[in-house]
Amino acid sequence: MKEKLKKIPPKYIVAGVVLIVMLLLLVKHRSIFYNSNQDNYNDMSGKEENIAAEDAVVSQYFTISGNMQNIALLMMNDSGEDITIHAVLRDADTAEVLSNIQCNVPKSTGAEEVVNLELAVDGIDGTRNVCLDLEEVTKASEVYYCALSGDYAQTLLVNGQTTTERLRMSVVYGGGLNKTFFILFALGIIAVIGIFVMPVKWAKPENMVLILVSVIGISMAVINPAFQECDGPSHFYRSMDVAYGNVFGPFANLTHEGGVIYVPENVQEIAYRQLTPNGSEGTAYMEYLKSRKFSKNKIKMTYYDSVTSVVYWPQGLGIFLGRTFNFSIYGVILMGRIFNLLAYMGLAYAAVRFMPFYKNLMAMLAVMPLSIYQASSLSQDAVLNGAGFLFVALCCYYAFDEKVKLNWKKTLLLGILLLTMLLSKYVYACLGLLVFMIPKDKFNSRKDYWKSFVIALLPLTIIGGYVIFQLSSGISGLQAGAGDGADTMTQMQYLKTYPIAAVKVIISTLIVNLNDYLQQLNILGSMNYPLTLLAVIEPCFLLGVGLLDGQEVRDRIKIKHRILILLAFVITFAAIMIGLYIGDGIANPVGSSVINGIQGRYFILMLILPFLALGSDHVKQDIRHFTVKCSGIMGIMLLYAVFMLVNTCY
Repeated sequence: MKEKLKKIPPKYIVAGVVLIVMLLLLVKHRSIFYNSNQDNYNDMSGKEENIAAEDAVVSQYFTISGNMQNIALLMMNDSGEDITIHAVLRDADTAEVLSNIQCNVPKSTGAEEVVNLELAVDGIDGTRNVCLDLEEVTKASEVYYCALSGDYAQTLLVNGQTTTERLRMSVVYGGGLNKTFFILFALGIIAVIGIFVMPVKWAKPENMVLILVSVIGISMAVINPAFQECDGPSHFYRSMDVAYGNVFGPFANLTHEGGVIYVPENVQEIAYRQLTPNGSEGTAYMEYLKSRKFSKNKIKMTYYDSVTSVVYWPQGLGIFLGRTFNFSIYGVILMGRIFNLLAYMGLAYAAVRFMPFYKNLMAMLAVMPLSIYQASSLSQDAVLNGAGFLFVALCCYYAFDEKVKLNWKKTLLLGILLLTMLLSKYVYACLGLLVFMIPKDKFNSRKDYWKSFVIALLPLTIIGGYVIFQLSSGISGLQAGAGDGADTMTQMQYLKTYPIAAVKVIISTLIVNLNDYLQQLNILGSMNYPLTLLAVIEPCFLLGVGLLDGQEVRDRIKIKHRILILLAFVITFAAIMIGLYIGDGIANPVGSSVINGIQGRYFILMLILPFLALGSDHVKQDIRHFTVKCSGIMGIMLLYAVFMLVNTCY
């Protein structure tokens, strides 16, 4: 028997161990794949209040209508330490204790946090009047129950005294197995196991991108509730306008005048909701969107933000097809997400395929959880990141692949990709510095060199210049005054007056917020779904892949190239920060010392540049099947991200 085991290839043993561990975890946490519904007492129907928990016994009366799983309660803990509360659920008529628990409330530093009270109740037939009693075990000040003040049927007592408030909470009930979520997660497990055991000839980094983006991307597109990505409603409006034919905005609004967009007549039925993490609100909102369809009539809606159509073409096409086939609102949004995902998958696949070195690192950056999450939403980041990856890859391919010969058609492709990035977020045009890595001897003659780059830069100059002009005319309107007699000064004028301030504010922002930016690379959605387990693991993993993946460089990247790559990274990084500093006066009043509003996702497509600039092929690695192992480990992290998405939203 022992000899037979020795003959089994190690990859099958690894795959078997991974499969067994995943199946055990799946069995243990199977409850997250069961449907849940809820009674939502956090509908914002009244004025928000905070009830001090110190020396208080709070009793909330309400009615349950089925087998209860838990209560998601909103609290604030500014005490500076974790505290414990005692929760008792009892029958309101007989005072019989139905369930009780002691629960930890972590310190929240001013933010509302969901506290899950696992007060499960079974055997409920019909409705039952109950009361939730809450009391601090750890006596601490600055701890509050979040409530709403209004005229409610549910009674709330504080130390026996009747109040006009109602606790902000959700009562979560159990349901049957959600087959869709379960099947999607099972397919993810199969894909990850398949990566570990696939034939070596198929184990190419670009193929891993296809597998992971398609399987995990579709899972996230289906599971993620609508409009939970950053700026979700804005991306929907822009995509819908493209679906109605505005495919050349903002430089040619062919279907309507500027300052408006086309939307369905009943667009208000979307009822946008920012879900409370761990509030189990996703099922109700998804069912609501599935029960409604967009009107066939369209209306004009005032929308003053610039609509750059090209980065919404995939989403627009998906939404158009969804409306054409009369899908529900949920179905229309899902179609937009899937077409956006397909566009990203094609761009990322091409990027990894053309990248002459650091292929594994490029692939891992393209399939990290946040990258796929953005790609499987309606966000413009799908096209932006995909185009950015491909631009960097082609610059390296044209510059360092000895066999490639260039002409104007190939450089025009660089120009189109750079233009796409500029139209999405204009600061990324700074990455255009990378084209100067391409030597003149890649062309047939010096004349061909200049001809090719003039042709490539022509659309970038004309269209990009027009867009920049349009943007610059509206930037000052976004800027807030600095006060103290400087209300009329814009941020741009401030920086012109004090040019050294730009350097100081970037340095101070990095000192204060760099850790937050790294953490945000592991937060999905509108900063709602933290992948806490990956906060350290994923950056360390990507760093390890980057350090070990430089074997094919072999001194092909010269010192002058490294300086140029590093310069492109630094300038683009600074441009992102200063661009937001200038353009968002709400978050950044004139002269503010720290730049607010920057998110880690802004830097995804640039993360490979420091490795290109500073990496070395002298770090040797002889790991067999390196691509398979990297992709398998990332696949496991992606499954964790999908698990957390389901757990957080449903």
